Amino acid sequence: MTISAILLTAAAAAQPVSDPLAPLPQARPAPIAAQPIPVAPTPYPVIGQPQPYVPVAPPIVVPRDWRGVFAAIRGGRWLEAQAGISALPPSVLTPVAKAELYTARNSPTVDLPRLQMLLAEAPDLPNADQLSRMAVTRGALTPPSIIPARRTIGLGSAPTRYRAKPVSGEPLADALRAQLDDYVKANDGPNAEAVFLGQAPYLSANARAEAAQRVAWTYYSRNDDFNARRVADYWRQGAGPEWGSQAAWVSALAAWRMNDCNAASRAFKEVASTAVQRELSAGGYYWAARAEQMCRRPQSVQGLLKAAAASPESFYGLIARETLGTETRLPRSAPVSTAQVENYGNIRRAVELARIGETALAEQMLRHQAKIGSPADHGAILEIAKRLHLAGAQYWLGTNGQSGARVAAADRYPMPAWAPAGGWRVEPALAFAHITQESNWRSGVVSPAGAVGLMQVMPGTAASLARSNGLGYSSSTLYDPTQNMEYGQSYIEKMRASSYTGGQLPKVIASYNAGPLPVGRWAAIPDRGDPLLWIESVPYWETRYYIPAVMRNLWVYEGLKGRDSESLKAVVQHRWPAVPGASAR
Repeated sequence: MTISAILLTAAAAAQPVSDPLAPLPQARPAPIAAQPIPVAPTPYPVIGQPQPYVPVAPPIVVPRDWRGVFAAIRGGRWLEAQAGISALPPSVLTPVAKAELYTARNSPTVDLPRLQMLLAEAPDLPNADQLSRMAVTRGALTPPSIIPARRTIGLGSAPTRYRAKPVSGEPLADALRAQLDDYVKANDGPNAEAVFLGQAPYLSANARAEAAQRVAWTYYSRNDDFNARRVADYWRQGAGPEWGSQAAWVSALAAWRMNDCNAASRAFKEVASTAVQRELSAGGYYWAARAEQMCRRPQSVQGLLKAAAASPESFYGLIARETLGTETRLPRSAPVSTAQVENYGNIRRAVELARIGETALAEQMLRHQAKIGSPADHGAILEIAKRLHLAGAQYWLGTNGQSGARVAAADRYPMPAWAPAGGWRVEPALAFAHITQESNWRSGVVSPAGAVGLMQVMPGTAASLARSNGLGYSSSTLYDPTQNMEYGQSYIEKMRASSYTGGQLPKVIASYNAGPLPVGRWAAIPDRGDPLLWIESVPYWETRYYIPAVMRNLWVYEGLKGRDSESLKAVVQHRWPAVPGASAR
């Protein structure tokens, strides 16, 4: 392709200029045909006389390396990018740069022969499919041949709690859900129940259980445990496992707070045996064991703890394993040979891109190779991601791949050799725990709320932290992993020092998610000094599920580093765990 810029040129003819200081001519008889007196052009601009505008093209700065070429492409400096590609020696990055240039938004149109040449050279590129479609629009009779991506599937994930899906297909249930919203937000249990009762006869058992769970939780949040149990127990009858287990969980917690260990044990066991969510099921087994212990039936405790411990990557599974004295550390994945993939084009490109700091493109190469190659190569590609410290690619490869690919649970927990811009001041495992939950190690992700990057930092929070530290701030720095982690750890430090958290780990994690003011209000939760009861009683569902996920991630990271977890030990002993301190790196 020939990328060119149209340079505008303009010229204006010189106009005669009269000299106002010249002496007046002597009066003479008028000639028959008067001729104008020629005036020599003024060798300098005359003040006040408009000059013609001749636009000057900015100088083309030819990039001296591939990093400069990719920067020019991102900046829309097409001539510079083309000049750099032409000037640099052929490289494994040449087809990458061409593909990025050809597919960049608003880049100059590329002709068909150049598209065909590029795809003939590198049919395995991540954007090969787009380039092939472009070739058809340029007149290719058949799409150029490429190596197509195959379907990928989930290869497993850590158990997490999530909000149950609303019952669908029932307009009355949809209408009731909207009617209940204001009452639930206001913790107005009586009015919420009154609205529910008016519609209950016309709902399915599942829809009744969904609405009843919301009403029961509203009572529970008001510390009205009796009515929470009453509503949850009566209206969950006949419901399916999803909303039936959700309502049973509220009933079980309310019974626990009422010191009714028998009712709590029954409800927790119901959750354990019916819950769709693995984390909730493990929680049911663990809390049932606690209820049996409270009822002085120690012979029942161990079996329930073992059932919870069967989920070794879950929050309650790890607590159960620590209680039983069994291994809590996830096994590290065995070393994998990478020899069979090292000469693949995308692998060589990823290595070189990582070397020059083009992390996003390097990760794209590895993900795409996993889609177009053999499932037998998956472990080797994942090993390459680890060696290159491409944490985003490692996380994706640890959770996604073709059918037949195999990964270890530990592969879902990247440990790149990264550090915040100001060095580590908090325990890296805690920061990594937040990153895993917040962004899945995607440095460019932006949430619907506007949180940015690895640790999902809000721009306003980052600006405030920068001002308090006497530093300048630019929102673009949030996409830089080192800067993003710096803001993230600064916020953790701030929450750790807050009077609302007292440096207690669950409250610091909650503050990271919801802010310190709600955590201050939640000091009124009747938790009896039990951190687990406090966590399960947090009013915000998102924060209630966020805390165990981050704590579980922390415990996994500590185990992968070969360390015992002091916070896990504290929770097992029903003590409030402190935020771990920064350890020697």
